Amino acid sequence: MSTSTSSTPPTKRSRSPSPTPDETTSLLARVSASPPRFPPIRRVFFVSFFISMTFAFTQTSLLYAFHDMTCDEYYRSHTWNGIGDRCSSGPIDAETAKDIALMASVTTGSSIVNLFVTGMCIKRFGVKTAMFQQTVWASMRNVTQIIALRIGAQTGKRIIQTTQLFNILGSGGGYLLAANAFVAAIVPAEQRTSQFGVLGGVGMLGNAAGYTFGGLVDSYFGHIVPVEVTFILLVSVTIFGSLFLPYIAPTSAISKDGGSAKNSGILTPLKLFMPRRGNQSLFLLGAGAFCSVLATGYVSIGLQLFAQNRYAFRPVQSGLMLSLTLLVKAFFLSICFPRIISSGRRWLSRSSTSSPTVRSTADRPDDPSQSDPTDAISSVTHDSAISPVDARHGSTFDLFFLQWSIFLDGVLTALVTLSSRGWHMFIAAIVIPFASGTGAAAKGLALDFVAPEDRADALSGIALIEKVAQISTIAIFGYVFAAFSEIGHAEYVFTVNGGIAMISFFILFFVRMPRVPGGEQGTA
Repeated sequence: MSTSTSSTPPTKRSRSPSPTPDETTSLLARVSASPPRFPPIRRVFFVSFFISMTFAFTQTSLLYAFHDMTCDEYYRSHTWNGIGDRCSSGPIDAETAKDIALMASVTTGSSIVNLFVTGMCIKRFGVKTAMFQQTVWASMRNVTQIIALRIGAQTGKRIIQTTQLFNILGSGGGYLLAANAFVAAIVPAEQRTSQFGVLGGVGMLGNAAGYTFGGLVDSYFGHIVPVEVTFILLVSVTIFGSLFLPYIAPTSAISKDGGSAKNSGILTPLKLFMPRRGNQSLFLLGAGAFCSVLATGYVSIGLQLFAQNRYAFRPVQSGLMLSLTLLVKAFFLSICFPRIISSGRRWLSRSSTSSPTVRSTADRPDDPSQSDPTDAISSVTHDSAISPVDARHGSTFDLFFLQWSIFLDGVLTALVTLSSRGWHMFIAAIVIPFASGTGAAAKGLALDFVAPEDRADALSGIALIEKVAQISTIAIFGYVFAAFSEIGHAEYVFTVNGGIAMISFFILFFVRMPRVPGGEQGTA
């Protein structure tokens, strides 16, 4: 009997020295198969949810606060002799609408400039700095708004309108751009499109939570408290994100050949989408994305206005319908969209008889210059060179999804024209969001058309295109809806929306995937 094995094992597990290697020892180190409980991508989603919630938390409060401050200013020079609510007056409502329109104009213009600023910040200082620049300046804006609400009346309104200039340095649009850049950097290439969708769904959940809880806090505690709560949330999420989100090197720090990359101009994001000789696909992708937002951006507002005018919907019913739309869209983007993308890619992979050998995402790229140094996280680099897997079995299906998703969206939107009952509005609010995902697919495709060092510019360009389209659709279809309402057929606005969606489908039909190594081209 051997005495070397008769010793009593220790009661407490201790770190023992590594055994002497022999011919049976594995040459590869054992890698833990269990993934981290809170990986970087989930941390990004967690932070994005709370940032989205904070940007929506004060929306309702500021609208009602403007009405009350206008009322206070009005009765400084007028006398109230009636009964009931003294603020329920035509002149007060009209002045409030003008002030809110001015604030919205300043916010919109500042947010557009912020997209350029954020894109440049991502390239020069890194995506982490760019993201939390948004929250730092937003928190400073909230402090100023708290002071303005305490001052009240005309002075308070002017201060709040002026504080919207803070959006140049920190806004919701800039945060979304930075969050998308974060996702693009920390996930493998074949997961980018689906994770863009999840990020969009998380943002919508945050918006819904912000609208709901912000309104409740305003109802119970007044107009100032939601702004104070927002400030606390912004400071908290900034501290959490700065401590726990990974650092990603700026895209301008290293060029392909290891030298210093030259600084690009402020209009570079838009120049990427300009027509080029021999390759119009990126231009067509941008044009299709613009028409897509132009077709769908007014639908939720149109549903509310049409339901209010035709079926006498009250604020409670309109709010419920809007909440349903947000929740269903968040559910689709967060749960259904990633599964559709992954299932479609598997189907395309099986149906391709001449597909190239599938390579692991951990493989090195064929050309070392194609690796993306900005994807390094804690000394781990995700190689981002375009591989046959990405181009043929990834982006090809993404393009297919983008084309037919906007086609389905146009059909469903046009069918709203046939509605004849109030409950049809709720059906539309539930069904139409299942044709979402075009924005996420467009972002994923745009990154496959550009070099790794141009990804920040590509995301900035898509964000700018979508922002301009959102502004355009509200302005254009506001007049279209009014014109159709005058002839008693406001429902025709949904037919026009559907028609523009078909134009987007037609444009996207001519997009072709870039050629991959080996001379093959992934076409839809």
